[in-house]
Amino acid sequence: MATNKDPFVYSRNKDGKPVMFKGLVQAGSTQAIKRGELCTWNETTGYFIPVNAVADHRYWLAIAAEEQKASGRHELTAIRYIDFYALHPNDIFEFALAAAAAIAYGDPYTLTASDSQKLTAAAGAFAVAISVGDGNYPQEEDTTLRNQSYGLFSFNPAVTWWGNRMSQEVRGGRKVIAVAATETLKESDMYNSLILISGTTVVTLPAVKPGMDAVFISADGADQSIDPNSADKIRLDGALLDDGDKISQTTIGYYCNLITENADGFCCIAPVGTWTDGS
Repeated sequence: MATNKDPFVYSRNKDGKPVMFKGLVQAGSTQAIKRGELCTWNETTGYFIPVNAVADHRYWLAIAAEEQKASGRHELTAIRYIDFYALHPNDIFEFALAAAAAIAYGDPYTLTASDSQKLTAAAGAFAVAISVGDGNYPQEEDTTLRNQSYGLFSFNPAVTWWGNRMSQEVRGGRKVIAVAATETLKESDMYNSLILISGTTVVTLPAVKPGMDAVFISADGADQSIDPNSADKIRLDGALLDDGDKISQTTIGYYCNLITENADGFCCIAPVGTWTDGS
């Protein structure tokens, strides 16, 4: 049974304060919540409710920073907004472990079935948090970590309210650029982009730079080519083409993910045989 216990320990943020927000909860008579419970957003549409299954990481997670009581004289028990910890990765929380362990830095942990205030060693399952504490590390000339029944954790932004609603860290997505005529792309077009090509088109690339990553896809199957800078190469179907050689295709839906391979050019990630050396 959940109990009121605030798990926040400290924040690495400059001001030392955790990132918080107001979240909507049901009437306490429908769903009571204890301070310190891990909760999911929108598992019950529109509301936060306590975690009750390992797979609940598919919903955005937060920790209740105040209690929603089921009943009580002069208590706030109606549908309302209460304070939640948003689970910024710099905010550190203490949680009980489902099983005592010699927990080490970086050990992955996941949710615990039917217990919103414990974490379970991931053992290959998706990790919602990692260990960031060293209280069980030896202080003398020893190498043995002590078993303990709790740990300090930082939560994975991929599954938290902060990561999905207060940051662009996991919601960046790809910007979409429509190309319907012969065009020279800008350097900025080559980072995290989807290039949608239509019509008979030659798309000319800027000079290769580290970290470029763009997906090109044919919207209509017209005669379309991707033309690198004259000093750059493209690796196609495993083979490195000559400097400045284009790649071409004429089939709707064919795609190529161009990523920087090195200072000499790109690698085209695509099903073998879908693009050809256009020279």
